Amino acid sequence: MRKLFFIFALTSNFLLASQNQSYINEDREPCNVFVPDKIPLFGDLHVHTTLSLDANTQGTLNTPDDAYRYAKGQKLFLQPYNQDKSSSRSSKLRQALDFAAVTDHAELLGEVRLCLDPQSSKYNSFQCRAYKSFPKLSYFFMNAKASMRKPLGMCGDGREVCLDAAEKPWQEIIQAAEEHYDRTESCSFTTFVGYEWTGAVYSGNNLHRNIIFESSNVPFQPISFYEAPTRADLWEQLDQECSTDCNYVVIPHNSNLSNGFMFEKPSQDEIYIQNIREPLVEIFQHKGSSECAINSNDPLCSFEQLPYKDFKAKFSKDFSSPPKSSFVRDALNQGLLIQSQENINPFKFGFIGSTDTHLGTPGLVDEDVFSGHGGAGKSFRTAIPEGLPDDIEFNPGGLAVVWAEENSRTSIFHALKRKEVYGTSGPRFLVRFFLGDSLDVDLCSQPDAISRAYETGVPMGGTSQADLMTKARLFISASADLSLKDQYIEKLQVVKGTIVDGEVITSVHDVMTHDTVGLDLNSCEVTGDGVRSMCTVWDDPNFIQGDEAYYYVRVVANKSCRWSHDLCIKNPEHCEDNNSNIPKFIQERAWTSPIWLENSLDI
Repeated sequence: MRKLFFIFALTSNFLLASQNQSYINEDREPCNVFVPDKIPLFGDLHVHTTLSLDANTQGTLNTPDDAYRYAKGQKLFLQPYNQDKSSSRSSKLRQALDFAAVTDHAELLGEVRLCLDPQSSKYNSFQCRAYKSFPKLSYFFMNAKASMRKPLGMCGDGREVCLDAAEKPWQEIIQAAEEHYDRTESCSFTTFVGYEWTGAVYSGNNLHRNIIFESSNVPFQPISFYEAPTRADLWEQLDQECSTDCNYVVIPHNSNLSNGFMFEKPSQDEIYIQNIREPLVEIFQHKGSSECAINSNDPLCSFEQLPYKDFKAKFSKDFSSPPKSSFVRDALNQGLLIQSQENINPFKFGFIGSTDTHLGTPGLVDEDVFSGHGGAGKSFRTAIPEGLPDDIEFNPGGLAVVWAEENSRTSIFHALKRKEVYGTSGPRFLVRFFLGDSLDVDLCSQPDAISRAYETGVPMGGTSQADLMTKARLFISASADLSLKDQYIEKLQVVKGTIVDGEVITSVHDVMTHDTVGLDLNSCEVTGDGVRSMCTVWDDPNFIQGDEAYYYVRVVANKSCRWSHDLCIKNPEHCEDNNSNIPKFIQERAWTSPIWLENSLDI
């Protein structure tokens, strides 16, 4: 019955779109498929191309146009390149994405163009000759200058020369997004104009944020860390520079390298707009998981953790653990405390995943064909084959998943704003999550379960009124990536945070488990029989009416080989005993956006 439910939930309610059903505030044809109960769409909202300094100095030649072609299923060559720009390395997605955004760094966009364009007046300047001759050294030097907001000499007073030079690559980003957006009734692929604000403080603490625009009505130039040194400055200047119908979301990313500074308490001026401007956070990408700090009470927090706290610590080889304030769960906890004091929660983040690829390869998340995301070359920590994947502590990254009525910019953007989204560590898990005190206990067996859940509960990303609820009842359904023959669901977990005696207590509940699958680490063969889907309706036994809390779902798959161990099996001459600190297996997963319980809601 549960298997039938999953099939039905994905195929029911597909309606032919009519003009009044589909979103009509875009210059496009109405979509053929419009589903009121929403469909899952898989994408990547963190993608770098040759326009970004770091990608360019690592040898990437792929452009924004190339990145979108790759996302739609076309093959791309990867570095190291031959003189004719072909390569012995190439990559192609197993499944095309539904949506994507190129998010090249705003900082140094013009500087890179000046040094690579033979027609520019700075092409033969000392700094540009150094850039072309010593790209790795230039990467560190130019990045350091940008992180301190100190312009390069060739940019002139006020960086006018470099700002002017940034106009062409910015237009290239916009044009690529416009050309690859499918505006026909097929609605096969959606693009978003975007960029990355590369904020950093205290010598390398990562405060980076991706800005995603709803349409092509965007600022004349991307607002960078040079112009806007704080998140509040960024929001203010985006508001000032945006033209008519210029809507945006700001997505903090990779907080695990922020050394605890990503989620600093907002000022009184910021606290009421923080969550409007930043409704989402990137919980997973190729530089690791930002869910939670390693702790004995939740062993799964150790998943894809980096052994350093920020970029400076990485290169100085200071392998001290990141503070817990670098992680999303701690931000959720701080949000509850602020809510109890200020009657506003600035940290009500929805969750997404993405890759942060620097090869122009959005959605390249498969462990067994991992080509790296940060260029080609040896790890600085351990020996791996030269010209193959990244530093061994990195991973293939994740995906952003939205529940939207159709595959259009407006529908997806609305899903991002209301946080009806989730992140995965790569696989295409299908996950639904609702909360309500009157949800039917037998929803898993009902063919119209999703419609009923929307009627009597709130979906992931939503909020319910705690003082009016008699129980906290959760409806959770999840299925494995059907394209992966050896993937199964091992457990559904609910992570809860609530305030007890003035402090936030978090608890992890195994609400459904099926642990019958093994893994042969000598061959990476998955053994045993597992389940491909799970569904349950679960009542929180510790619910107390009026308690303010959050709940999110973590879907955990069976054990499978990590890319690095798979690489060692295929290339045993490159395996070394000193890699013993790197896990040989992983358990892929998905994280839903939370649902919050609050009192005195204005609903």
